[in-house]
Amino acid sequence: MRLLIPATLAALSLPVQAQFWSELANPKVEVTLIHPPGLGLKVERLAFAPSRDLNSRELADALTADLVQSRQVEVVDRAHLDAVLKEQELGASGYVEPATIAKLGKLLGPSVLVIVNVNRSDLSRTQAAKEERSTDYKTKQEIVRLKRTATTSLDFSATVQVVDLSTGRVFGAQRLEDAPSLSNSSYDGFPAHPRDSDVRRLAFETAKVKVLRLLLAWSEVRKLTFFDDEVFGMGRAHERLRARDTRGALDLALDGLDQSRRDRGQKPKYYPRAEYNVGIIRFIQGQYEEALPHLRAALDLQPDASIFQTALRECQEAIQLQEALRQAERRGEPAARPEPGPPVRPEPAEPAERVKAGPEARLQKLQDLYKKGLLDKREYEAKKAEILKEL
Repeated sequence: MRLLIPATLAALSLPVQAQFWSELANPKVEVTLIHPPGLGLKVERLAFAPSRDLNSRELADALTADLVQSRQVEVVDRAHLDAVLKEQELGASGYVEPATIAKLGKLLGPSVLVIVNVNRSDLSRTQAAKEERSTDYKTKQEIVRLKRTATTSLDFSATVQVVDLSTGRVFGAQRLEDAPSLSNSSYDGFPAHPRDSDVRRLAFETAKVKVLRLLLAWSEVRKLTFFDDEVFGMGRAHERLRARDTRGALDLALDGLDQSRRDRGQKPKYYPRAEYNVGIIRFIQGQYEEALPHLRAALDLQPDASIFQTALRECQEAIQLQEALRQAERRGEPAARPEPGPPVRPEPAEPAERVKAGPEARLQKLQDLYKKGLLDKREYEAKKAEILKEL
């Protein structure tokens, strides 16, 4: 009985070992997954609010450059926005009030306003020394060296808000925290510290990626196994993939799959691989729905194959992301205008003394508008003075 237990365990481990060697022995191919914007909607046009400090302006400028280069969204020119703010006396302090948002929405049209604020960007420098011990391979004597390190670190924190200018509603907000650091080392005295600008660049690059993924769709490349066996033309299909001829690769893979369904004299492992390869090529082409049946068929033929399980899971995720992207695009579409109906005959105008409300009612309405943030204090006081003159 003692001899049977190790033998049984070895037999059970063979499929796992075979899968491990299959992953090592076969090539990898790249598939692309498209993620929807983190906001959950497609942004067509945006403007950056005026920055309150140099760090915030630098981050906003870097984001503007990347967004313009992406060509996925229209960015309102900074000079144009500053001119609008100055003309309307809305201020440019970096703090945007509800009344300002309402006015900008009327002036800029359907847009979102991105408010970027760097709250903390504190640099620090440290030095440290550590003994390192090794053995000289010739003399066998111990060697002790002192390794000195100079480190520059940054404590970085920023916030990003995305506001719908048409409604004043906050679409999304994100807090960006990072603590990058760079080090220089030497065995001959303390080295110079890394430059402050290099460390700050690390924090800004990380922040940019997070904000861009909030505003734009983004792609991710993942690697999956592809079988290049000589059986059923799998090797020739892989050669076509390496030449970036996915159409030719798919034709060869489909021919191989037909052959596998007619020729049942090959080793059992080749039949699920023929199904799987067709699914992977469809996956590479972005045809996720068409890839799914082939990947499922391969897994049905060999349910314990981790390669097939991983590919099926990745394909299902790609389908979910594709649907989320479609929903984001639908949310970003402007509402359809109603069809024009028959002309409406205007009602006869009422006398002016019945149309115009009394001073008390107008004062109450003015106060309501001010409380809702649709009027600033200067406008509120001026209109209030005009109504009080009538009294």
